[in-house]
Amino acid sequence: MTPGERRASRVARWSAFGSTLLVGVYLAVMLRPLPPVWRGTGRTLAALTIVIWYYLTYRIVKRVALEWQK
Repeated sequence: MTPGERRASRVARWSAFGSTLLVGVYLAVMLRPLPPVWRGTGRTLAALTIVIWYYLTYRIVKRVALEWQK
């Protein structure tokens, strides 16, 4: 792994973490008023959404950072 790739990975990791944290807080606030019957399903979908959000954000930011460094 070259220094440029390492730098791009670091930028992508922190960007993905920050945006995922914001999405997680948003989902926690929005899912709060759910009726008790739907809370389990809501939490499962929120967890899945957070994982997918992190992965996609990481991949996109890493690609952009690598292209920007060229």
